[in-house]
Amino acid sequence: MLSLPSQLILRNTDLFSAGHWALVNPTDCEIFAELREFTVTGLHQFHDVYSQSENTSKFQQVFAPSFNLEQLKSNTPLNGAIIYLPKAKQQLEMLIANIAEMIVDGGQLLIVGENKAGIKSVGKLLEKVGENVNKIDGAKHCGLVCVEVKRPEKAAKPFDIKKYGVVRTYSVNGKELKVFSLPGVFGHKQFDPGTQLLLQQFEPRSDKLLNLKGQVLDFACGTGIIGTYLALMNQKVKVTMSDVSALAVYCAEQTLSLNSVEGKVIASDGMKQVDGTFDHVVSNPPFHTGVHTNYTITQQFIAQAHKQTRPRGTLDIVANKFLPYSEAMNAVYFRAKTLVSTNKFNIYEAAK
Repeated sequence: MLSLPSQLILRNTDLFSAGHWALVNPTDCEIFAELREFTVTGLHQFHDVYSQSENTSKFQQVFAPSFNLEQLKSNTPLNGAIIYLPKAKQQLEMLIANIAEMIVDGGQLLIVGENKAGIKSVGKLLEKVGENVNKIDGAKHCGLVCVEVKRPEKAAKPFDIKKYGVVRTYSVNGKELKVFSLPGVFGHKQFDPGTQLLLQQFEPRSDKLLNLKGQVLDFACGTGIIGTYLALMNQKVKVTMSDVSALAVYCAEQTLSLNSVEGKVIASDGMKQVDGTFDHVVSNPPFHTGVHTNYTITQQFIAQAHKQTRPRGTLDIVANKFLPYSEAMNAVYFRAKTLVSTNKFNIYEAAK
């Protein structure tokens, strides 16, 4: 079923009659089938909808942390684009700057999103790239806001995503770690307290750190702080990090580089693109899809992680206390227990 923002877009298909358009971070792949009579490209920063769209749509689909005209088969500017409103305002600001650069002078840039996600406040951000900002439609508790893009007379510097990044240095169990983060990535500008608690179990002299060996997976890696720390502190392990977000993959790669650590970072819809088996899986897994709570992501991850964990392998995760993950781990692992419990988080360990 189409999301509410996609349903609102379909009330305005006359927009797409003017040349080549892009949908940026659509929340469902079915929208492309509904627009098959037009010329539309999908620009994705999330691998789940990207892979679904790639498998079901005739249109070109691009997966990347940022976008440019060279990625397009036509290699020509867009007549317009619609950005699906992200959760983070700073991520939207970054996307607007990026996508406006790809649109012809006088073309249209639109934002679509639910009222409760903040669509009513996007006008000021759109004013930075053009004029005549207006809401062209509102229905299904959503809004569609448009700006006419105006190119600067003097050629601007090409969009550089790295300029939106922030490097922070954190002390992790007494070890200094540099972390690169971008808006929209979990852990942006902060050392998440749940991640801190999880990494405290891997203190330099702890059995958990010393007993790590072989292949280690940091699932839903975000900025890459978990995987980078483990690789830095134990040279016996080979670390793979995965995340559904192209922005997170980019951040994790930068974090590895900043700390002169080797590791593999892959984009994956859950565990679908994660190949091979692992001796240890460590994660601060997500429980949101956009602004909506979604427990199934981690429940599916736990079941799949068990399949890809080697005999005697372990799974360590941190989760908010209210999340029902203990039952999911006990259902598939030989042994599962709570290592630490605070008033907000639980640290779970399971063994195969």
